[in-house]
Amino acid sequence: MKAMKIFSESLRFMKDHALEIIGEHTSGVKYSASDATWILTVPAIWSAAAKQFMREAATEAGLVTESEPDRLRHVSSAGTERLCVCRQLPSEGFMEGDLRGSEKIKEVTGTQYMVVDCGGGTIDITVHEVVEGGCLKELHRVSGSDMGGQTVDKNFKTFLRELFSEEVFDEFEENHPSELQRLMYEFSICKRCKGNVFVQCPINLKEIATRYKVIENYFDGNNDAAWDEGQILLLGEKLKSLHDDSLRSIESLITDILKKPNLNIDYIFLVGGFALSAYVNSLVREKFGGRCKVVCPADAQMAVLRGAVTFGMIPNVVLSRISRFTYGIGIAHLFDETKHKGKRKYVTKEGKVFCDVCFHCLVKKDESVLFDEVREYVFSPAERDQRAACFRFYYTESKTPEFTDEPGMTKIGSLTVSMPVIEEGSSRSVKLKIKFGFTEMQATATDVGSGETSSVKLDFLSK
Repeated sequence: MKAMKIFSESLRFMKDHALEIIGEHTSGVKYSASDATWILTVPAIWSAAAKQFMREAATEAGLVTESEPDRLRHVSSAGTERLCVCRQLPSEGFMEGDLRGSEKIKEVTGTQYMVVDCGGGTIDITVHEVVEGGCLKELHRVSGSDMGGQTVDKNFKTFLRELFSEEVFDEFEENHPSELQRLMYEFSICKRCKGNVFVQCPINLKEIATRYKVIENYFDGNNDAAWDEGQILLLGEKLKSLHDDSLRSIESLITDILKKPNLNIDYIFLVGGFALSAYVNSLVREKFGGRCKVVCPADAQMAVLRGAVTFGMIPNVVLSRISRFTYGIGIAHLFDETKHKGKRKYVTKEGKVFCDVCFHCLVKKDESVLFDEVREYVFSPAERDQRAACFRFYYTESKTPEFTDEPGMTKIGSLTVSMPVIEEGSSRSVKLKIKFGFTEMQATATDVGSGETSSVKLDFLSK
């Protein structure tokens, strides 16, 4: 099935369920999707294309309409929204021993926080500093990996496949998916424990396995697991080894950030369901607890939901963010054989020669951009009688790009504005406004001569 179908139907189910529950508590008053502002959390390390995909899935699911796009807000599942919640929690809201007595999280100007969001799919990390007024400034661009809790699940499945044989496990996986789902849910609870754990073996997995040999024989000579009256006893050393890929990734990500000379981090907040893993928790505390105070909300999973709602209500709590990429537009410069040798040429009706693959930077990678900041630029058309101006938007990992045909340059959308006034002496220029700083970027172009305006919701799903 198409990914769009899966995601949109999942969102549609949750939307309908939410409205149904709300209806049960509003004395018969019925609310529709258009009455709400919907907050959609996405992993912080997701690409702009993935976030755009989620917006389209939400529209397809009926959460919002194309005429009211502002009723849907993307919130990255790390950083600010978690911080909003963690800073407000009383001492009893954290794991035992994190804060003592009446101790509270410091919120004075200059306090720096790192949020390590350990989710199922991804590990997302952000760093913020408290500025005057209690608002936050992003100090380091979002970083992370795809080594979340599901990596441990994948390793557990691999272990079972090796234990029972590919033939046995593949038949079980294909014919009994609901039992496998139940098995993985029970294992997810085991991930919160340290040491030996018991995992109930599904009936059909046992029946398939016993067609080939006695169930106990699968465990003969195995130092990682044992059979115990219908349960698989998974030894602690093996359980830890299933975490190793994720633990290495988490340690590496945090270490790299702490090496930055401009950072003096006071707190590390562990949030997300995978943060409740005893191995994840102890790793971060043992490796970094001597340098920063490590704290974890007792209900680390709910930090995602509560934080997203809090951030949705007060999005301007973040004064600035760090751009993950360099963004810009394609423009034309008069051709210079020294600078543009080998590049594509464009010759105007008047005989002027331009290089039309030049890159004009709007914001650089790692540059700090204020919340709701608007930047303005003025451009002139190459042709005197040009009736429209087209802006092509790009992003790249490079900090010093020069041309739109460089490796790693990706087109993310375009915007065309009409330029109907071509009278002698009339202004032939276009003003481009870019609004940065939130989780999405908006662009508006205005023809100075006529006042014609065009805006764009950048299509990050460029082919």
